[in-house]
Amino acid sequence: MDLAFLFFLAILPIILIFIGLVLLKLSGTLMGILGWLLTIIIAVIFFQTSLSVALAASWAGVLSSFGISLMVLFTILQVTMMDLTGAISRITAYIKTIAAERYEQIMILNVGFGSFLVSIGATPVTMLPPIMMALGFSPIAAIALPCLGYDPLTSFSLLAVPITIPAAAFGFDAKALGCQVALFLPVVSTGIALGMLWIADGITGIRKGLFTAVVAGLTLGFSAIFFVNILPASAIGLVGVFSGLVTIIVLFILRALRRKPPGTTPVISVPAGRMPLWKAVFPWILLVSFAIIISIPFIQSGLYAVLGPVQKIPVIADKVIDLKLLNQAYFWVVVSTLISAPLLVRSRNEAKGILSLWVKRAWSPTLAAMVFFAIAYVMDWSGRSVVGGTLSFLPGADAFNMNAVIGLMLALTFGIGFPLISPLLGLFGSFISGSEASSNVMFYGIIDKSTNVLSLDFLPVYAAHATAGGVASGIAVAKIVNAAAVIDRIGIEGEVVRRVAPVAIALTLAIGVMLCIILAL
Repeated sequence: MDLAFLFFLAILPIILIFIGLVLLKLSGTLMGILGWLLTIIIAVIFFQTSLSVALAASWAGVLSSFGISLMVLFTILQVTMMDLTGAISRITAYIKTIAAERYEQIMILNVGFGSFLVSIGATPVTMLPPIMMALGFSPIAAIALPCLGYDPLTSFSLLAVPITIPAAAFGFDAKALGCQVALFLPVVSTGIALGMLWIADGITGIRKGLFTAVVAGLTLGFSAIFFVNILPASAIGLVGVFSGLVTIIVLFILRALRRKPPGTTPVISVPAGRMPLWKAVFPWILLVSFAIIISIPFIQSGLYAVLGPVQKIPVIADKVIDLKLLNQAYFWVVVSTLISAPLLVRSRNEAKGILSLWVKRAWSPTLAAMVFFAIAYVMDWSGRSVVGGTLSFLPGADAFNMNAVIGLMLALTFGIGFPLISPLLGLFGSFISGSEASSNVMFYGIIDKSTNVLSLDFLPVYAAHATAGGVASGIAVAKIVNAAAVIDRIGIEGEVVRRVAPVAIALTLAIGVMLCIILAL
């Protein structure tokens, strides 16, 4: 079958999703379901995939999505509780006292704090949109800014899971990859900071916040370079944590030099009986504390041992998904929410209202995250068969893998120019799956094969792919649906994609240019 035709078929579900979101303004969840159905049909009819393998791949995708989909489910519960009990309003009032300018609020919350949250495994796309709305930002900006805030250090998110998982699976040095990824971050993080200002307030926003955005972006990027080089390989998961904290500190120092330090700004008066700040942020204090504690290796191993092999779910043949339930951030979101509930929830009726609104808000983004992971796994497993108890390719069948077809077509089309466009694979992979970690695993073989054919250095090309996968968080439908749900704006996902896509594409092309320079040196 003609390679160009197979390429068209492989990307057809993506085209369908994009048209539905951007042109027809349909919901991300609906387009995800339609895209998943089309992916299965194409995989079975044109890519030599049995229906049983396609369905097993979908189930594996759903299980693998739990780190994101269940995080979405339970963080929406926590944020809904904080919203209806007045905690979000109290936090917002405090933020106005320490960052009066809109560009300061954007940088502190979405660049500094957002990067920190992502690194420890929390989700700014759930936690920050209600605050951005309360601060006076438009719904599109309130969704887009936290999604972009996911981007700068996505490779070091979830304590560096997007780097450590493929390194363990394919046997290369995680720290070496982290060092290569960090080289791109000063430019990427600065570009994202400027993109946030443009999305929020256009050219006017860039003029007002240019210096602060450049300082925030460069601090975040160069901090990542510094920490990834000085920390031992076992502590690579702390790179994002430290970089985010350094950026927050630098932003506060900058504000102190230019205006008044936090604490000297006139404080909004708190009426008698109003919730104290410590109580408002208590769920997040618990969550951050738990996330740091479970990152300690011996605690990780101890928690895993509690449930042991019960957590391993067989899927098909030799494919097993290890849920690692007690090691996942979403489990500790539940714990922190349950512990905080008696402090925040004031009555049984209020509790019922929280649960009712939670179900209304949470089902769509949770399902969207699962569906987009399912699409990613169907594409990755396409062309495979069960042979001798193992899911693998029959002789010659690897040519009928959807991801391989996409990668091969791009390599043949662009040849020596492949490094310039190779980051688009990372953008593509994360847009589909909603996860850089999934994209890095899915496209490892494509990048490895393409770089061998073209005699290119694998690690910088793979690092550029990973970095672009992080940039895609700004347009990843699963994340946008999540952010839209917590402010009750489901249905505007397409508008957000249209607004953020130019920033994501421009940064991805910039990553390609930087990769070419790195390879030429």
